[in-house]
Amino acid sequence: MTARPVPLTVDPSVMYAVVTASPLESEDLIPPPSPELLRRYGTSEPALERLSSRRHQLLLMRSCRVEDAAATQRDVRVEALRLAEEHDGVVIDLAIPRVVEERADEVSLAHATQWYVADYAHLDAGELRTVGLASFGLPEIHLSGVSRQQHAMFSAVLAGLVHRLIAEWPANDPVGDATVTLRDIAYGLGDPSAAETPKDRAVGVRIDYDPDENVLLVRVVDDPATALFAP
Repeated sequence: MTARPVPLTVDPSVMYAVVTASPLESEDLIPPPSPELLRRYGTSEPALERLSSRRHQLLLMRSCRVEDAAATQRDVRVEALRLAEEHDGVVIDLAIPRVVEERADEVSLAHATQWYVADYAHLDAGELRTVGLASFGLPEIHLSGVSRQQHAMFSAVLAGLVHRLIAEWPANDPVGDATVTLRDIAYGLGDPSAAETPKDRAVGVRIDYDPDENVLLVRVVDDPATALFAP
């Protein structure tokens, strides 16, 4: 049997807060994340404004096996958003943390950027890092070799890679050489026409695992602009 570098021993946790103006059937008193932290991970100003007028919260928490992590994430998020829609509430993904701004009927495991954020704090060192993959039992990604001038292109490749990881984990270990196609990127970014996007254009990536830090070390081995968009 081929050894799997990435361990399957993690039992992921799923944590959401539904914040409402009036209390629901129970109330949990865990302080919500600060506006500064929510803003750092991509929460919009209108969402923060809605959150500021709501003081009551209900926590939805689940633990699951790594094999069930994706389905559990999807189902609990949908449950939280439906509660919020019924009670004029706001949902916070506590694992990232950020406000979840899609509707319940928009939740999709294929749309990778719903499930993580790209942390640009290390961009000066040529690196993008994910926050959120731990909820799937996956290590977070450290994507190196990122050009500041092309960071949006590398961010798109990251979205395509995460789309693939969520779809294939834990059946397939991510370590090794892989390709990210234009179609993967379209799905990862939530393009409604992703299914019709060509998949003959692809960029190569090399994925290693750092067991000490429990992170995936990823490098793009092709020039994304040339590999994906050159005529």
